[in-house]
Amino acid sequence: MNAVHRLKTVIMSIGTDETFNSLIPYLEELVKTEDDEVLFAIAEELGKVYVLLNDKTVFLPLLETLSKQDETVVREQAARSLTIISKDLSDAEI
Repeated sequence: MNAVHRLKTVIMSIGTDETFNSLIPYLEELVKTEDDEVLFAIAEELGKVYVLLNDKTVFLPLLETLSKQDETVVREQAARSLTIISKDLSDAEI
């Protein structure tokens, strides 16, 4: 849980390439196995850290998965983060 809340620090430490190659696949696996508290934290943090990457759409599949979760608060937070990210996307990216 603490590591999820430090995603910004992790991304800045490992760099863009390692984020794409390691962190995102790790988060994809985490989303499949973790409890609702961790899923909520992931959904929340992705809406904050997307600006650190050149590809602002990279977290959209993760947020889409989170928006399909059974727990209402996880779905709502994923929707909030999707809304935040979509404001910075071009029409083509959307």
